[in-house]
Amino acid sequence: MHTRKKILVFADWFLPGFKAGGPIRSVANLVHSLEIDFWIVTRITDHQTDEPYAGITPGVWTAHRPNVQVCYLHERDVNSNFLEKIFSEQSFDHLYFNSLFSPAFTLQPLRLARKKGLISRCVLAPRGMLKPGALSVKARKKRIFLFTAKLLGLFNGIRWHATNEEEAQEIKTHFGNSCAVCVAPNLATAVHSVPNAAQKLPGELRLVCIARISSEKGIREALQFLKAAHLERVECTFYGVRQNKEYLEECMALAQQIDGAVISFPGEITPEAIPAALNDAHFFYLPTWGENFGHAIAEALQYGKPVIVSNRTPWINLQSLQAGWDLPLEATAFVDVLNHCLQMGQEEYTRMSIAARDYGLSHTQDPAHLRAYYSLFA
Repeated sequence: MHTRKKILVFADWFLPGFKAGGPIRSVANLVHSLEIDFWIVTRITDHQTDEPYAGITPGVWTAHRPNVQVCYLHERDVNSNFLEKIFSEQSFDHLYFNSLFSPAFTLQPLRLARKKGLISRCVLAPRGMLKPGALSVKARKKRIFLFTAKLLGLFNGIRWHATNEEEAQEIKTHFGNSCAVCVAPNLATAVHSVPNAAQKLPGELRLVCIARISSEKGIREALQFLKAAHLERVECTFYGVRQNKEYLEECMALAQQIDGAVISFPGEITPEAIPAALNDAHFFYLPTWGENFGHAIAEALQYGKPVIVSNRTPWINLQSLQAGWDLPLEATAFVDVLNHCLQMGQEEYTRMSIAARDYGLSHTQDPAHLRAYYSLFA
């Protein structure tokens, strides 16, 4: 008799949270897509808030879906007694860690797994944390951690989950070519209802950005490029968690210097509100310093929004696909594209909108992606 695999997941945040962005959606799409039984241990609070989720009892298994059980709890309660209890109650085919640096939701349970002889069952997804842009934030602290982890063999014997070949190479650069790395692309949820292309008249341009208001997302660069473009009529809305107050103030001050632009920072946006936010825009705009995947980019493409992004994401060769542009992080390239988009008329825009949608949907419907995940947990 065939029995379904059982996987224990440790993740800093999970649904109904959304403020941590991509890592939440990565795990949600994973557990929603595979015919595997998942037990998820996660915080009872969303990113950067102390307010517990309403209606959820901490410390007990809660049914999220028929194949997904979730234990929500405060970070302080992820202790050795709790972890010992989980490991003793039932056995799991694999343990999956959705972070590289998390003390409570990666390092502590990983140490216990090694102590119990389960290290070969451990799979760790660094989620873009080894990218140069991510490592530049709190750089000294991260350099010390990576050096110490390698010296002590903290991650020896685990299986690494890379979402693309670039991330696979980043893992090997830091932890050696002999480490076991499996590549399985991030899964994206298919969009079922897509409106027709927005009305696009020459001389008007509406941009939307959905990302944390933080330096690694390139919000300041997005504004600098808009300022350099000297566009006469442009609207740009930056949705996202206000992660850094000083950075936000710097960006808002810069926005005030851009003549002819209507720029707003409405704050965080719930997943349910994203379709409407995209529908109001012509293009998705994100000169990011690096994305491991870019769920917001994937969603924008599926909604038929051509994207204007840096070439530091997995979404490349966009211009040849007529789905947008992936550009070097320099003003000249972005200024040229922004001016082109401003003058674009309906015929070209509709053509790009259809191409963007087709490209986005082709990614979500690729059966090879699911096969890669079953191989990851083989």
